Amino acid sequence: MREIAPLLPSFPHSVTRQGVGIFVEWFGSHWFNLLQTTGIVAGLFFTGRSFLLDTRIRRISNLLNITEHHRSIWQQVIDKPNLLRVLSADAKLDIKPVTLEERIFVNLIILHLTAVMAAIRGRVHEQPAGQDEDLREFFSLPIPNKVWNDSKRFREPEVVEYVESLLKVKQRKDRKSLRKPRR
Repeated sequence: MREIAPLLPSFPHSVTRQGVGIFVEWFGSHWFNLLQTTGIVAGLFFTGRSFLLDTRIRRISNLLNITEHHRSIWQQVIDKPNLLRVLSADAKLDIKPVTLEERIFVNLIILHLTAVMAAIRGRVHEQPAGQDEDLREFFSLPIPNKVWNDSKRFREPEVVEYVESLLKVKQRKDRKSLRKPRR
């Protein structure tokens, strides 16, 4: 039985010695390829991880940058109180037309919106909660609406389509509120 046992594949010691021998022989001739492959896979893993981290950092940086520009535009209302009329729903444009300063202010907001929309389309910025309602209210005011209608032909088609869709929703809401409730 001792003479036959080493020849049997189920005998644990011979299989272990044979397996270890094959592995040592393979490792001896392929260690460099194994090391190289491990290095490449680890490099790809760490590159992917740093790319994700960099993307998060870039989004935060973009958010801070957009917020800074937004703040600097609206700071003008604080510094120049005559721009408060832009935010008035009671502005009578037939009595006092839009001033150059008001027109410039609204155009700065439109340019800011265009930049933010490009960042959202490019997936480097997420659309802020409440943006649609905020812009709908803003562009429904008399002065922003007048400046928008005067200048929209110079804007990117995507921006025009977006703002117009917001204003259509506002008009539908206004129409619904004018209807008499059913009894």
